[in-house]
This record gives sequence, C-alpha cells and structure tokens, in this order.
Amino acid sequence: MAVSALRRYRTLLIEQPAFRRFWIGFAAAVTADEIVRIAIVWFVYAHTGSPAAVGWLMVAFTAPILIGGFFAGWVLDRFDRRLAMALDNLLRAIAILSVPILHALDLLALWHLYLVAAVFGLLMMIPLAGTPTLIPALVPAERRQAANGLEVLGYTVGGVVGPLLGGALIAGWGAPLAVLLSAAIYLAFAWALARLPQQQAAGARPRQAPLGAAVRLLAGNRFLLSTTLMFLVFNIGLGLVLAWLPVLAETRLSGGAEAYGLLLAAFAAGQMVAALLAGGAAPGGRLGLCICIAQALAGAAIAALLPAHDVLAAAAALFAFGAMAAPLTVWAQTLRMAIVPPPLHGRTFALLRTMMQGGRPIGGATAALVVEPSALGVAILLSAFLVGVPGVLGLAVRDLRGAQPPS
Repeated sequence: MAVSALRRYRTLLIEQPAFRRFWIGFAAAVTADEIVRIAIVWFVYAHTGSPAAVGWLMVAFTAPILIGGFFAGWVLDRFDRRLAMALDNLLRAIAILSVPILHALDLLALWHLYLVAAVFGLLMMIPLAGTPTLIPALVPAERRQAANGLEVLGYTVGGVVGPLLGGALIAGWGAPLAVLLSAAIYLAFAWALARLPQQQAAGARPRQAPLGAAVRLLAGNRFLLSTTLMFLVFNIGLGLVLAWLPVLAETRLSGGAEAYGLLLAAFAAGQMVAALLAGGAAPGGRLGLCICIAQALAGAAIAALLPAHDVLAAAAALFAFGAMAAPLTVWAQTLRMAIVPPPLHGRTFALLRTMMQGGRPIGGATAALVVEPSALGVAILLSAFLVGVPGVLGLAVRDLRGAQPPS
C-alpha cells in the first residue's frame, strides 16, 4: 500500500509541474509558520511562566480567523488566487521581521508578540482556503485525493521540521532571532506564487460568489454540516492541547524548548505518515465512516497522555493523535470537492474552514481559564472528550457514515 501511495504522489508531482512548484513553496511556508509559532509561544511562556498567557496567545493566533475568513473567501473568488496568496506571504514576512528589529532596538514587548500573532491569525485563512481553491485548477479530478494528501503532508512535514528547527534555533539564537528564517521563506514563496502560470493558478471562477449561496449549501447538506461541526469541536480540543503542551513539557516532563519541539514534531510525524497513506490510497470507499472512527480514536490517543511522565511516552501518544487526525482533512476535503460547485469554491471553503478554525480560539480561551500545572490531568481529559466524542456522535448521521466519493 505504501509503495502504491508513493507511486501516485510521484506521478502527480512529475506530471503537474505547476502544482509541484506550488507544493514545495507551500510546505516551506508551513515550516516557517511552525517556527514562528513555537518561537513566540516559547518566548511568552519563558518570560511569564503563565499558562494563561499562553492560552491568550493562542486566542490571538486564532480568533482573528473569524474576521479574516470572510474577507478571504471574497478575495479568493474575486481576484487572482496566486497573487492573493503571494500578498499574504509578503505581509507575513513584514510582520515577523518586526520581531528581531524591535529586539535589536531593545523595544520588544509582549504586546508586540500578541499583535504579530493577531496579524498571522487574520491572514491565516488565505492559505487555508486558498490551497483547496487552487488544487482543482492545478490538478485533474482523478488526482485530487493524492493532491489533498500532499496538502496535509505539507502541513505535517512543516509540523515535523518546524518545531525541531525552531527549538534548535531558539536554543542557539534566542526566540526573537529564530524567526528570521521564516521571513526569508515567506518572501521566497511569494516570489514563486507570482511566477505560477496565471491561467492555471487563477482557475475558472465568477467575478463574485455570494456568501449566502455557500451558507445555503452548508445548511442543506448533512455531510458538510456534520463534518464542519465535528471538526469545530475537534479544534476546540486541539486549541486546548496546544495551550497546555508547553506546560506538560516544562513541568511534568521536566524538559525545555527542545522537549516542547519534540512533542510537536511527534504529533506532526504521526500526521505525516497517516497523510501519506490516506492521500495515496486508491480513491473510493466509505470515507465518511472512516472520518468518524478516526476522530474517535484521536480522542483516545490524547487520553493516553494521562499516565505519561517521560518525553518518549508522551511523544508516542502524540504520534498516535497525529496519525488519527491527519486523514480527517484528506477524506473530508476529497468529498467536499465533489459536493461544492467550482464557482463557490472560494467562499465555501473559506466559510467551512473559518467555522472549523473558530474552535481554536475557544480552546485557547478555555485553556487560559482552566489550565494549571496542578490540574493538568483535567485539561487532558477535557481535550480528549472534545476531540473524540464528536466522532462517536457522527456515526448516528447516515449521510455522513455512508459518504463516499463518486465513482
């Protein structure tokens, strides 16, 4: 199975050069995002020692998605998508370069980091919604499951490399200087996006796609509605996990930035392996049922962190969590691309991902209120419940558990 999956990816990347160039830049930009995130999170926690401060930082990283998501859908349906994503990367580079500059001038304050996080959150939906709107224009229909697998793989490769590289850069240079590499990557990806063939990257789309049509499509389709709500609650749990993870690394596991980076990398490594297998599998099957089972098992993997008191045991549980989480996007996105009409791709994918990502600030805010080193077990159990239970409930939705891509 692994050999056939790799063959499908290889064929796709060889035969679709525009997609290949896009994907390489996309994976590098995800790596840059992870370096930024680990550097800012660690700087805030190291300077405050406060889980609440990290929780509110998670809110700053994610809450602006709720505003930016609506603008992202309009921008992606109204303008050239490759240039919209290029501008997004240019703005990220400018925002993150302010951190080492202010640090060099001895002017860097915590509120600056919260502001940079908010800028990233505001822009986050451009790549989140832009990538699935570009894929149908860059890849033929029979290759889209493999392309969706590569999208998730790009996130997971960045999730493995970014934390490990970020942890090493923080240890060697300090958090403010670690983000210089990210700024360079954003500028390179912006240049690569601008050079994509316009007729391929832009795709066929109307001048405007009404948001109301996307809302009606979501409300009237049980698969879209149920998976959106399931992933929304999943992301509340994930936002909670990301807030208490540095606390787990620092207190129970007695580690530092390197241990925190290792835990994040283990989570992403599980995602990477599972994304390779899910995206490279032959299209077909009851993907809706697979989504329900995998999400339930993801909650069980988080619960396995309860007895973990060393880095390797915690990393193993997070690897399993990532392995259950990654296929959710691959399978759901493959089905969504068959359901959503192409003229509505920008608005609909922005709406769906805005709603789903809206769970992260809720999880971050919850962490700011409830996470204490002395009550870490409660936070772990709450995260496991929020991640896993929606998968169990999804089994009761017939249109979800029976969903499969068209033959």
